[in-house]
Amino acid sequence: MERGSTAHPVGVAYAAAAACLWGTTGIAAKISFGLGMSPAGILTLRLALTLPVYAAYLLGASPRRPSKAAAAIGLLVLGPYHIAYNYSVMLVGASTASLLLYTHPVFVAVASRFALGETLGTGARIALLLSVSGAALVSLGEVELDPAGAVLALVSSALFSAYVVLSRLSLERGVRPGEMALGTSAWALPTLLAFQAFTGFEWVERLRPEVVAVALYLALAVTAVAYALYMRGLKLIGAARTTIVSTAEPLTATALASALFAEPLTLLKAVGGGLIVASVILVATSREGRAERPRFGSSRDPTSSRGRRTSPLSAQERP
Repeated sequence: MERGSTAHPVGVAYAAAAACLWGTTGIAAKISFGLGMSPAGILTLRLALTLPVYAAYLLGASPRRPSKAAAAIGLLVLGPYHIAYNYSVMLVGASTASLLLYTHPVFVAVASRFALGETLGTGARIALLLSVSGAALVSLGEVELDPAGAVLALVSSALFSAYVVLSRLSLERGVRPGEMALGTSAWALPTLLAFQAFTGFEWVERLRPEVVAVALYLALAVTAVAYALYMRGLKLIGAARTTIVSTAEPLTATALASALFAEPLTLLKAVGGGLIVASVILVATSREGRAERPRFGSSRDPTSSRGRRTSPLSAQERP
């Protein structure tokens, strides 16, 4: 079996840590909303503050030029994902949007079978069912069925699925995890700014030190660190298993909301949390299934630090 074909314990830990950091996004966002910021405003500021981190990364990298793959994925996939998800939250609320977003492990499992050659054994398939069911129960609140909002939420799920699969392909072709993590987020910013050119930048008038502090946390912890961890997990355990583990995000968000804001922890949410934990344990202990590289033949990534040819069977040897 190839490395990444079964549940590498370190890879599971990376993905779980990323999910836990992402789970703090709602808390930080809630604080920023209380300071008068809009969802689009805090997201734009968060991505803008990622740029210096990305620049510093490139200065220490070899070669120093940005990855074309990361730029394209950021501009065309991650940027539109952020827009679609934020507007779906506005139209149907966080619970419904999250509920529909976490259909993405299913999309990724299907897409990775064809694009990446990944297959899931019985244990991983059970984990997939448990994780999606658990995320649904944890996210369940007052479900709103505004058609436009529901469509946007499903579009955001599809876009995030594409982000995961394309990132995995890029990693296999030699793009560094740090480049994928920081580069895609940095290149998502122009798409967001272009969209806001039509919707306005009224949030700029509400900038103050407290808002910048929240955005800085989101840029450093939730973006730079979390995406870097996620990419490392993605490289080690594959796309389908990484998305299963990432369902720990809504579990973390629910636990924090209950602890910090005294939001009620219902029986359904507790059961959903238990299902998510069970799915992560199942992925971590499962040693079945395989993840084959698609037969693309040899390729050279001009942005790779080594710039060497790679074969379809040597994914485990790449940096």
